[in-house]
Amino acid sequence: MSGSSSKLIVEAKIQDMACGCYVTHIGVRVFYQRSLLKNVTLPVKLRVIDWEAFANCGSIRAISFPSGLVSIGDYAFANCTGLKDVTLPDHITDIGYGAFMGCTNLSSINIPDSVSVLQEALFSGCIRLKSVRFSSPVKTIGTRTFYKCINLTELNNLESVETIEKYAFASCTSLSDLSFLNSITSIGDYAFQYCEKITNVTMPRNISYLGKHAFSECTGLQSVTFPETSVRVSIRNNAFEKCTSLKSVTLSDFVFLLYDSVFYKCTSLPKITIPASVTKGIGASAFEGCTALDSVTCLVEEPYAFGNNAFKNISPKCVLTVPYGKRAAYIAKGWTTKIFKGGIVELPAPEGIQAVKVKADDKSTYYDLEGREVLRPEKGKIYICKGKKVLVK
Repeated sequence: MSGSSSKLIVEAKIQDMACGCYVTHIGVRVFYQRSLLKNVTLPVKLRVIDWEAFANCGSIRAISFPSGLVSIGDYAFANCTGLKDVTLPDHITDIGYGAFMGCTNLSSINIPDSVSVLQEALFSGCIRLKSVRFSSPVKTIGTRTFYKCINLTELNNLESVETIEKYAFASCTSLSDLSFLNSITSIGDYAFQYCEKITNVTMPRNISYLGKHAFSECTGLQSVTFPETSVRVSIRNNAFEKCTSLKSVTLSDFVFLLYDSVFYKCTSLPKITIPASVTKGIGASAFEGCTALDSVTCLVEEPYAFGNNAFKNISPKCVLTVPYGKRAAYIAKGWTTKIFKGGIVELPAPEGIQAVKVKADDKSTYYDLEGREVLRPEKGKIYICKGKKVLVK
C-alpha cells in the first residue's frame, strides 16, 4: 500500500510486495466507512474481497476489478453511494449478500455467465439502477435482490429463472415487462408488491407456489391469467390485494384453493369464474370489497361454506350462477341472496350425452348423441368416441 496515512482516506493503491509476494485477499472491513476514500487501485492477483471491505465508503466513484477475482463478500460495497460504474470480471463465481446494497448512484451493471444465483439484497435500494444485463441465464433471484430499485426497467436473460424469492422485486415501481416468468415454479411472498407499472400477468404453466402478497397493491394491474398446467396451484393470502385496476381474472382448472383476502378490495373486478377444481375452499375476505363484482360463476359440483366475509361488500347487483341442479345445495351452504342480492341462477341443463364410458380396449367405436353405436360415422357430424365428443372430418 503506498502513500501516507493521511492520503489513505482519499486514495488506496494496493500493491504487490517487492519480494514477489502477491496480494490475493482484502480482509474484513479493511476500508470500512472511509467516507473520503475516492480512488481505489486493486492488485492484479486479487482473488477475494471479504465482507464489508469497502462498505460505507460513500465517495468511491468507480472501481475496476482484476480478471482473477472470484469472490466478493457480503456487503463488501454496501452503501457506496457515489459508485456509478462497476465492471465485474468474467470468472467471478460468488457475489455475497447485499454486496452492492444501497449504491444509490449505480445505474447499470453486467452480470457475467459465471454467476447463476443472485444473492439476498444484492442491489436492494439501488434507486438509480435501470439496467441489469446477464451474460447467461440465471436460475434464482434471491430475497430482496432488487428491492426498491425504483428505476429498474431493463432485465435480460431471465427466461430460465425458476425461483423468485420473497420481496425480490418489491417496490420496483418502474418495472412493467414480466415476459421472463415463463419458467418460474415459485414466486415468493411480496415478490412484486407495489410494482405499479405492471399491467398484465400470465402465470407460468409450471408454477406451484404463488406467495402471500405476491402482487398486492400493483395498482396498474389489469389482467391475470392462470393457463392450463400440469401442476396444482394454490393462490396464497392477499396475493392480489388492492389491485384496484384489475378487470380480468382467468383461473385454470388446476387452481384448487383461494386463500384469505386473495382479491381483497379489487374494486374494478366485474366478474369471476371459480373453476370446479377449487375443491379446497375459498378463504375469508377472498373477494371482500370488490365493489364492482356483479357476476360470480361457481362450477364446483359439491358446494362448501366459504370463509368469513368472503363476498362482503360486493356489488348489490351481483348474480351467482351455479351448476345445473345445485341451487338448493349452494343455498344450504350459505350461498344465499343475502350475499348475492342479484339472485342465484343455475346453468342450463346439459344437452344430449356429454360422454360415454367405454372399455380400455374400445379404441375406435363411435356413438351418436343418443348413445347408439354408429358403424359408419359421417363426415361433418359430432359423435362420442373414446368417451369424448368428436367432430368427424
